[in-house]
Amino acid sequence: MVNVNIEGISEEVINCLNNHMFKNLRVAWVFINHDLIVQECSDNWSDYGFEEFSLGDDSSSVVDFFVGLDTTQRLNLPIIVSPSGKPVSATMIPMEGGMTVAILDASLQMSYRSRLQQAANDNELLVTKQRELMKMLKHASMQLETKNQQLEEANRLQTSFLSGVSHEFRTPLASIIGYTEKVQTNFQKFVVNENAKLNGEDLSFFSRNQDHLRAANRSSQHLLSLVENLLDHGKIDSNEIVIRPKAIDLKEVFEDVWALIHPLCEVKEVNLSIKVDEKRPDHIFIDDSRLRQCLINLIGNAVKFTDDGGVSVLGLWKDEKLIVTIEDTGLGITKHDLEKIRLPFWQVEGTGKVGTGLGLTITEKIIDLMGGFLRIESVYGEGTKVTFEMLAPKVDSIEELEQTSELMMPLKVLLAEDDTDIADLVVMLLVDSGVNVTHAKNGAEAVNLVKKNDYDLILMDLNMPIVNGYQAIEQLRSQGFKTPIVVMSAAAIDDESHKVKQLECDAYLVKPVSVDDILRVANQLVDN
Repeated sequence: MVNVNIEGISEEVINCLNNHMFKNLRVAWVFINHDLIVQECSDNWSDYGFEEFSLGDDSSSVVDFFVGLDTTQRLNLPIIVSPSGKPVSATMIPMEGGMTVAILDASLQMSYRSRLQQAANDNELLVTKQRELMKMLKHASMQLETKNQQLEEANRLQTSFLSGVSHEFRTPLASIIGYTEKVQTNFQKFVVNENAKLNGEDLSFFSRNQDHLRAANRSSQHLLSLVENLLDHGKIDSNEIVIRPKAIDLKEVFEDVWALIHPLCEVKEVNLSIKVDEKRPDHIFIDDSRLRQCLINLIGNAVKFTDDGGVSVLGLWKDEKLIVTIEDTGLGITKHDLEKIRLPFWQVEGTGKVGTGLGLTITEKIIDLMGGFLRIESVYGEGTKVTFEMLAPKVDSIEELEQTSELMMPLKVLLAEDDTDIADLVVMLLVDSGVNVTHAKNGAEAVNLVKKNDYDLILMDLNMPIVNGYQAIEQLRSQGFKTPIVVMSAAAIDDESHKVKQLECDAYLVKPVSVDDILRVANQLVDN
């Protein structure tokens, strides 16, 4: 360690050089006069990469940064590089007679500065990358917004398409189903009335034709269920499936399903057993239309994939829930296929069974919306067991169930319908039930008839020429007519029914509409 004690150097400088800051450091120092001539110096300048000084040397010839040095100004140089490349720091202290210059190793400071610079460089690189990522994120966000707009537009177009498809399919189906049922009824009445006059050949003829009508009716009902599944699939994507529970008799629903599916089982020679819990309540609160749809889809699937044996259905009511089990002795499902069977449009390959592949997907969604779940168990080659349950609270008051489809009073009805087949069918069915019916071919004709005559009820189609149903309803309500209006539309879209309610309509029926539906609504809306 160098102990500084130079004559002519102030005590302040000596203390500075000898204090604790310089302990364990070999400080190189030099005292020069105002002419930069060396007066005193340490002997370790070479340790820092400088030439050694001799007394009387011109310091500026040895150290470059001494050239032009002002010995009256204090100066700190944190980091400089010596001729050998060694980083050092220099402190120059003015004093009487000249200046003292102290040199210290600055390797640590240099390393720290390098790390700081590297960190700054890294940070700048990160900032640059961040800017690039922000640009990419902004671009992706704009693309996503565009895609969302496209999806919204596609969804709107899909809804519009489904509404159109619903109308186009349901209208002719309503006609086919209605007319086949009517002809069946007429055949039955004729056979009963003319039974004594008919010979065996005639009876056989009527029997065969009734079979043909039943086949046509079954096919129409099946096609209608496929259309409903297709429409409901579109509603799943837009969250438009609506559950409308009401008080119902569970036995009636199961009997309706049996009547629809049993003829299919007879054709395939498959046994069908449908039983309902005898301990069930008289009435439960549930959406009977959706329940019927679930049963038809699931039991229909069981019948479709069963060629030998049978299908058994059991409906139990327990703890405010309906529990239905459907078992068949059909093909069964492999574990691999069981994992995919819930996917929309997916169907088991190699079975020769065709369909839309939507029934199970839609059924599971409906069951979920009705507060339940669906479970499927199957053994390939042995059969399948499907169990579902849904909320079904007991109903104590059955006032609305006491409404009957029997006509409670003489009724005068105006039917606004542009489809001639549908109009003729509805008129015929209502007349058979004792209703006085007037037919209008479009909305304009309907409005004019209402202005001239009194009606108890108006049945209004929506899609008509000249003046459509919406316009006709709006005109009648704006002119103060309070006659109950029931919309009969083939478009089973909830958004459309919502628009109808805004026009102050009293009820909304989806085609195909039965005469019982019309009479039931009439009894609810028309004052006795």
